Amino acid sequence: MKINLEKISIEVEDKKLDIKINDGIELPKSLYKYYSLSYRAVESLENHTVHFGHAFSMNDLMDGNFLLWDFNRFLDTFMYEMQIPQIARVDLHADLIKKLSDEFLKYLGYFCLCENYMNDLLWSHYTAERGYCLEFDREKLLDNFKEHQNYFFPINYSDLKKIDFQEYSDRIVVGNKVSVGANIPLFYSLANKEKFWSYEREWRLVIRDERFSAIVNPQVIISDEEKKIQNQNLHSRNLKIELDSINKVILATLFFNNDRFNNIEKIDNTSFRLQFTENKEKIDLQKFLTILKNEFPDKIFQVEKVVGDKISREIKYKLDILDVSNEFVDIRYNNC
Repeated sequence: MKINLEKISIEVEDKKLDIKINDGIELPKSLYKYYSLSYRAVESLENHTVHFGHAFSMNDLMDGNFLLWDFNRFLDTFMYEMQIPQIARVDLHADLIKKLSDEFLKYLGYFCLCENYMNDLLWSHYTAERGYCLEFDREKLLDNFKEHQNYFFPINYSDLKKIDFQEYSDRIVVGNKVSVGANIPLFYSLANKEKFWSYEREWRLVIRDERFSAIVNPQVIISDEEKKIQNQNLHSRNLKIELDSINKVILATLFFNNDRFNNIEKIDNTSFRLQFTENKEKIDLQKFLTILKNEFPDKIFQVEKVVGDKISREIKYKLDILDVSNEFVDIRYNNC
């Protein structure tokens, strides 16, 4: 079985899934991930990990959403074979969706990336112009997960359409139990997004890992204790990478701002001392800058908006972090 999309094809042969990138789609040499300056992001950078999200934690409600599956024919066949009365159809539909989604998505994780660091909307939406962007070497990044069952592909942007679940799935009935194989419908729902998301120019790395913890659908209300356990279990989705997978740490245009620093002193023509503001952000900020100084001394850059024939966003400076103390950070700016 095979389904063709604009950018990829999804095929299952002998129960093995294969996702092929269509001719004319060039693999990017570098890939980019945008971050706000948060405790979790800083912790991940410190531990050399990347986070593989669950479908229920994505910012697009249709991401991995099984509403893209037309269940009518499948339900007709299933109810006939199991001799289930039509009065149970609505409840059965909802129950099957829940069971299939929980089972199919539990051990899958997504790491979503972008084709470039010049995406104004991503800087705004994901960093509020105050965060940072990591540049990954594609080959080295993917090499970290070669022991996993993994799939790497570009997102297809289109007017979303349902597919017939029965046509693209396998069903094995043994007694009163039904086993369903639905890799094509599953990855169809993971690889498609509505057109208005096309500005993200997303590539997605999807891996399967049985150490991943399940995430409850946000529409299912759980207790504070259950929520606490779920948040703790998110750490199972943080996977190690080699440090040389990261080529650059690119700071946002407004990274050094007057909420974070309350004084600046000139050391020489290219170097400055910035005094930390005493606020709740200071700990993460100080830790982040210390990590950059120790782990990425030759990989720190900053973008600016550049006005020429047209307005663009470019890497303007290469930064050296000379010193980080409890009170200040010393920075040297070098023009690129």
